[in-house]
Amino acid sequence: MPDVNLNTFPYSKTTALTMLYLEQQDLSDLTPSQLVDKYKKVYKEINSRFSEDNSAKSFSF
Repeated sequence: MPDVNLNTFPYSKTTALTMLYLEQQDLSDLTPSQLVDKYKKVYKEINSRFSEDNSAKSFSF
Protein backbone atom coordinates (compact mmCIF):
# COMPACT_ATOMS: atom_id res chain seq x y z
CA MET A 1 0.00 0.00 0.00
CA PRO A 2 1.47 3.42 -0.93
CA ASP A 3 2.08 6.03 1.74
CA VAL A 4 -0.71 8.56 2.00
CA ASN A 5 0.19 12.14 2.77
CA LEU A 6 -2.82 14.07 3.99
CA ASN A 7 -2.20 17.80 4.01
CA THR A 8 -4.67 19.69 6.13
CA PHE A 9 -5.39 23.35 6.44
CA PRO A 10 -4.43 25.14 8.55
CA TYR A 11 -1.08 23.45 8.73
CA SER A 12 0.38 25.69 11.45
CA LYS A 13 -0.66 28.00 14.24
CA THR A 14 0.44 30.96 12.12
CA THR A 15 -1.84 30.08 9.20
CA ALA A 16 -4.69 29.37 11.61
CA LEU A 17 -4.36 32.73 13.34
CA THR A 18 -3.94 34.53 10.02
CA MET A 19 -7.20 33.08 8.74
CA LEU A 20 -9.02 33.76 12.02
CA TYR A 21 -7.91 37.38 11.87
CA LEU A 22 -8.83 37.84 8.21
CA GLU A 23 -12.25 36.25 8.73
CA GLN A 24 -13.07 39.13 11.08
CA GLN A 25 -12.09 41.82 8.55
CA ASP A 26 -14.20 43.47 5.88
CA LEU A 27 -12.45 42.22 2.74
CA SER A 28 -15.34 42.83 0.35
CA ASP A 29 -13.70 45.70 -1.50
CA LEU A 30 -10.31 44.01 -1.99
CA THR A 31 -9.15 42.64 -5.29
CA PRO A 32 -7.64 39.14 -5.31
CA SER A 33 -4.16 40.68 -5.46
CA GLN A 34 -4.90 42.96 -2.54
CA LEU A 35 -6.23 40.00 -0.58
CA VAL A 36 -3.01 38.09 -1.17
CA ASP A 37 -1.00 41.11 -0.07
CA LYS A 38 -3.14 41.44 3.07
CA TYR A 39 -2.74 37.72 3.86
CA LYS A 40 1.04 37.91 3.45
CA LYS A 41 1.26 41.04 5.63
CA VAL A 42 -0.83 39.53 8.44
CA TYR A 43 1.01 36.19 8.21
CA LYS A 44 4.38 37.95 8.43
CA GLU A 45 3.27 40.02 11.43
CA ILE A 46 1.99 36.98 13.33
CA ASN A 47 5.03 34.91 12.42
CA SER A 48 7.36 37.70 13.57
CA ARG A 49 5.56 37.88 16.89
CA PHE A 50 5.98 34.15 17.44
CA SER A 51 9.67 34.51 16.57
CA GLU A 52 10.04 37.33 19.12
CA ASP A 53 8.43 35.14 21.79
CA ASN A 54 10.80 32.27 20.99
CA SER A 55 13.84 34.57 21.11
CA ALA A 56 12.80 35.99 24.46
CA LYS A 57 12.42 32.51 25.93
CA SER A 58 15.91 31.49 24.83
CA PHE A 59 17.41 34.49 26.65
CA SER A 60 15.46 34.22 29.88
CA PHE A 61 17.35 33.05 32.94
